[in-house]
Amino acid sequence: MIDITIARASVNVEALDEQLRAVLGAVAGGISLANGQVTAHLNDTATPAQIDAARALLVNHDPSALTASQQAALIRRQKLDQARRDYGASEIDLAAFAANPLLQSLAQKIAWLEREIAALRANS
Repeated sequence: MIDITIARASVNVEALDEQLRAVLGAVAGGISLANGQVTAHLNDTATPAQIDAARALLVNHDPSALTASQQAALIRRQKLDQARRDYGASEIDLAAFAANPLLQSLAQKIAWLEREIAALRANS
């Protein structure tokens, strides 16, 4: 196993690992992070050019660059935050559904679910 270690203040391990594997394929063994240092693990079959490429990835890594899955998760969180701002300010008005017993029952369940979710969020 060939290890390349450099000091890094911040690292996006998922993105760096994805980049390493994209550039080096099966030669890439993964990334580890400890004590302010990031290490790229390469198979013993790595060529000098591949070692240089891995080192360059570590040195030039931009921790703010997100993977596609990280970007998708960020968009989901942003949409959820927006929905909370749009709909979370007030509880559902159960009186508005008094004319229809089925709708009132559904509204009561939604109000209950809202309170349950708020309690779960408060405890996390």
